[in-house]
Amino acid sequence: MNQKNAFSVRWYNSLLFRTPLLFLLLLAVLVLSLTIIMDTIGRPRLEEQSLRMVNQVGNTVVAQLGERIAIAETLARSLATTSATLPLRAEAHMQIVPRLIDELGPPSYIIGGGVWYEPYAFDPKRERASFFWGRNAAGTLEFVEDYNDPKGPGYHREEWYVPGRFLAPNEVFWSKSYVDPHTFVPMVTCTAPIFRKGRFAGVVTVDLKLAGLEAFFDAQAKKMGGYAFVVDRNGKFLSFPEVALTRISNRDRFGRKDIEYIFARDLADKHPSFAPLADALKNINNELLKKTKQSDLYNHRIAEIIARDSSGVSAKEAELIAAVLQNPRPTGAEDQILLKHFTTSDDLLLKEPASVAIFHVPSTYWKIVTVTPVSHAMSAATAIYHALLVALIICVSAAVIGAFLTLNRMLMRPLARITQQLKNAVDINAEEMLCLDENFRNEFGTFAYWFNVRTRKLADALEQLRIIRGELEQRVAERTEKLAQTNTKLELEVQQRRRAQQFLRRLAMLDPLTDIGNRRSFDASLPSFWQRARKKDTPLAMILVDMDLFKQFNNTYGYQAGDQCLKKIAEAITDCTQGDEVRIARFGGEQFAVILPDSDTDSAYPLAEKIRCQVEALQIPHTGEGASGVVTVSAGVGSMQPGKNSNYEQLIAKTNQALYLAKRRGRNQVATDKDCAA
Repeated sequence: MNQKNAFSVRWYNSLLFRTPLLFLLLLAVLVLSLTIIMDTIGRPRLEEQSLRMVNQVGNTVVAQLGERIAIAETLARSLATTSATLPLRAEAHMQIVPRLIDELGPPSYIIGGGVWYEPYAFDPKRERASFFWGRNAAGTLEFVEDYNDPKGPGYHREEWYVPGRFLAPNEVFWSKSYVDPHTFVPMVTCTAPIFRKGRFAGVVTVDLKLAGLEAFFDAQAKKMGGYAFVVDRNGKFLSFPEVALTRISNRDRFGRKDIEYIFARDLADKHPSFAPLADALKNINNELLKKTKQSDLYNHRIAEIIARDSSGVSAKEAELIAAVLQNPRPTGAEDQILLKHFTTSDDLLLKEPASVAIFHVPSTYWKIVTVTPVSHAMSAATAIYHALLVALIICVSAAVIGAFLTLNRMLMRPLARITQQLKNAVDINAEEMLCLDENFRNEFGTFAYWFNVRTRKLADALEQLRIIRGELEQRVAERTEKLAQTNTKLELEVQQRRRAQQFLRRLAMLDPLTDIGNRRSFDASLPSFWQRARKKDTPLAMILVDMDLFKQFNNTYGYQAGDQCLKKIAEAITDCTQGDEVRIARFGGEQFAVILPDSDTDSAYPLAEKIRCQVEALQIPHTGEGASGVVTVSAGVGSMQPGKNSNYEQLIAKTNQALYLAKRRGRNQVATDKDCAA
């Protein structure tokens, strides 16, 4: 094989073949990159523009529904203002109130209203004094006297009444959706407070009929090719296109039809494809509650009072009502109208991917949900996307082809000519070949010369690298040994720190004064006891022990004596529970909590009584104001059967109510949740 053939380049290795191939690959990469960029940046922006139209429809629905809400609120405020100045005579109310409702309330959706006074505020001899009118089938207002029946449940513990005590003048509160127990009509209630001489005297209400909302939302949904519905602040349906999915119809004892709406979570349990919407509604409420609780304006006491004084209102729902009373999303905050926007892969009704937008209805804290098929919302955006993508691909392809032709002319052809000249000069002599290189007036003229110079320098550098490599290997070995020693020391330090951290964790769960579990230990233990009782299907009981007149004790004997007294009480509780599988913790201040697994109220009561007697038997002197001579404690006992629709916070609330009952009865006694229910 001669020298010329030995250094010949095969066609598939030549630059004349590989350069065009490289440009083709570059073109493919650019096209793919453009497609990805359009999909990740361009298309979302186009889709965002398309979805703005859908969101505008949602804002329109909020505004139109807001007109009905505004009418109801205006009527409620007018009734409150009028009632504040009316004479406290039944005749005046019977004449003025129904006339206002008829004149200001459209009968198509304002189906009732009235005035509800605080106990004995209207008449010192009457606890219940209400003036309520509801529309009959003919649309005429009829006076309803049932709420004033002394044998009936009354109205002072209704969910729409109790929050009215915390409203300022001209403020309103919207209730959750419900079926009126007297008119049997599904509705929501707008409540406004009555103030007489600066004091709260009762509330006025305006009832907004929910029937007919489905038709209203169906008309709006046609504009966006999907559907819309609304839920109240608790996630309970006020309307839905498929009425049969969200309503439960029953018959009362008189044979009348009773309609009940379900919650979004209930629909998701039956139809998993609705779960993304239900989860989004739940998360919005959780975020609202979290944000409001972080505010200085939030009052936990209001939530406790609402939960205590309202019938059928849980502690969690009371917290949400207290948050709504703070009104963290005031009317007019346009940036807070659209709460959430997302897409689902398979909608319950549309049976295809859908775009979901959730809007806030000011004042009521209802949420309007619009659901639009992605295919409908994105059709225009898809057409624009395809046109732009084709145009960009054509432009990039033309640019790449032009760059290749330019490179071929400026680089590839001169390089091919030089290579051919070098091949022809090999058989003559090397010096003449080098002279050929030197005669070029560009980079090709110096290529061969500097390549040879660089080769000699690289050989010298390689020798130096061999020497340096040996030195580095020796240094690496020494460094490795030092690192091994350091790692050993670090492992010892890590073990010491772990032991210290374990000790600190144990201290963090103990109360430093009484040497029993602290509130953090209680909060960590109660959920695990709750879950275990739920798995075993056994009841879980709790005792709250509170020292009577602790503040007076401190005022009389000093805080150090108070601390010693708390330690003795903790020791007495511990002695009473030895050998039992219970958890004792300092609940806060002068309160102690005892968790009893596998126990109900009846089985926990003897232990609570034993603790009370044991503390009284300590005979710790207490001559403070109101004391009986010795230190005593009051105890509350509560129990629950953990289930799907209950939580341990309800157990705490029940036990706390029992404790307050023991305090109200005169202290130094035990009360149970059964006593509270009696």
